[in-house]
Amino acid sequence: MKTIVVSNRKGGSAKTTTAVNLACELAKYGSVLLIDFDTQAHASIGVGAEGSRDNGVHSIFLGKTLSETFIPTVHEQLTLAPAQEFFDVYEYGDLRGVLKNRFRREMIEGFFDYCIIDTPPTFDALLKNSLEVADAVVIPFVPHHLGTVAVGQMVRAIYQNALQIGRDIAEVGILPVMYNPHIPEHRDALEKVKTQFGEEKLFLPIGVDIRLAKQFESASPVVLGEGRSKGLEDYRRFTQQLLERLG
Repeated sequence: MKTIVVSNRKGGSAKTTTAVNLACELAKYGSVLLIDFDTQAHASIGVGAEGSRDNGVHSIFLGKTLSETFIPTVHEQLTLAPAQEFFDVYEYGDLRGVLKNRFRREMIEGFFDYCIIDTPPTFDALLKNSLEVADAVVIPFVPHHLGTVAVGQMVRAIYQNALQIGRDIAEVGILPVMYNPHIPEHRDALEKVKTQFGEEKLFLPIGVDIRLAKQFESASPVVLGEGRSKGLEDYRRFTQQLLERLG
């Protein structure tokens, strides 16, 4: 099982849009588990479900198993561990290693080909639990100055966490989103990221597509749609790039 964490500490970076489209596109190739660690539950909504009040994925920090939170979604190959609304990570003590232990004890890797984790835009125990099991981290970002700053902050957090727990650093990929090549600021931001992190870290950008915003209302990610759209084509291309990098 390959575990991909989709994360950015800056809000409004199409993190959840990326997570749900990636999960649904990968579900065409194998069985997928989508973990919604963001208590806003937007990833859960995006795949035809909703957050749970008392049996969401965050209940693993209260002693429940991960598998008892599983529910079906809009795609038969995609299983969701929904967010638990109003879970407050700061009410609890040391939560390190909980998700990793649940993966091991429940042998999750034996049931799924891929796991996608949508994290909250914070550097807390939820993100750290996600990084402990990550094979790859995808950082979506809007190409402007604060977006590039956020990428740097996120990369430092990944490296810092890996050093603290003595773990190999996960494959890091940077995904420009809402990109418009006609906007000079967007082009400049991409060049800055290439210079700072290397062109090999960048995925080809996701362009602007109103369907990406509307998909949550219909609870149907664009990659499951029919016909052609910019968002559909871009996210399918991104998924293929990611699969190539994961080998």
